[in-house]
Amino acid sequence: MNHGRGNDVPQDESFVHHPIHATVHEAEHVREIADEGDSAVTPLILAAAVLAFIVPLAAVLMLLDFGVAHFS
Repeated sequence: MNHGRGNDVPQDESFVHHPIHATVHEAEHVREIADEGDSAVTPLILAAAVLAFIVPLAAVLMLLDFGVAHFS
């Protein structure tokens, strides 16, 4: 879908115009690397993915715990 825009923007400048698309593309690339398992950074990628889930979850649970203790 072009939305009336030309495709004459070099790949280097596409991040400036579409940072969300570039970020999604990079996330897909990292996921592909992790799925292949051939890279030396695969354990680091998987650990970062686990931490990206665990840290916010722990923060929410701690806030709920402190809130219940404070308002009880």
